[in-house]
Amino acid sequence: GWVQQVQALPLARVLHRLGAGRTRAGDPVNPRVGAELLVGTGEHLRAGQPWLRVHHEGTLSAEDRRELQDALRLGREPPQEPPPLVAETIAPSGPLPGPCRDSQ
Repeated sequence: GWVQQVQALPLARVLHRLGAGRTRAGDPVNPRVGAELLVGTGEHLRAGQPWLRVHHEGTLSAEDRRELQDALRLGREPPQEPPPLVAETIAPSGPLPGPCRDSQ
């Protein structure tokens, strides 16, 4: 199928459970946990072709595998319009405090 979308939230949840994130300040983070997307929106995938590489220690649970697979949204046709590379740019609404003011 054609990659329509890769949902970030399910990926983040799995990576968090594997140790890539904190629940509260001071929690440890495992720097060896991460993920690489091997495809982008609009690319065509064949059955069995890898689309994600997960770096972690141990094995993924069946639930984690299912959640990762559900994050990949495929369609029978290429997406009508590619997503924008930048969705939105957010700038400060007022002057920056302190010494940063000169570097606006």
